[in-house]
Amino acid sequence: MKNSLMIIILLLLSGNFLFGQTEEEVHRWKKIDDPSGKQIWFDASSLDTVKGDKFDVWILEVYKPPIKFAGLEGEVYRSKTLYAINLTSVKYGIKKIRYYDVKNKELYSFNYDTPPPPTDELRYPYPIMENSPVHLVIKEVFGNK
Repeated sequence: MKNSLMIIILLLLSGNFLFGQTEEEVHRWKKIDDPSGKQIWFDASSLDTVKGDKFDVWILEVYKPPIKFAGLEGEVYRSKTLYAINLTSVKYGIKKIRYYDVKNKELYSFNYDTPPPPTDELRYPYPIMENSPVHLVIKEVFGNK
């Protein structure tokens, strides 16, 4: 009886852990071959259901050597950025960014989409440059079309 109760408690706790995760915590990272040698991954699970010319994708970058920002305590070893991409205008915007230290502890985060920009010009202000992380993801997902 005691063992059965322990098993039930463990199942309930593990269920709360698995189903209590937020959307940002569940990623399926796929490595990108970057011609410059940078270490870049994108969340392939977010692109499984792309059905149009506008979509969001998380991109993870590793920095060797680590980078420093004024006003930020510690060195940044990796960043995770949520990009909003518009294939029609060939532009992108940044929705969220997260910076992490060597122990994968979040150093800083910012949500640019709170509140969301009211127009596409503000939502997608940056041109997609050749061989940028966003361009490499597009090439990986859609090929050289």
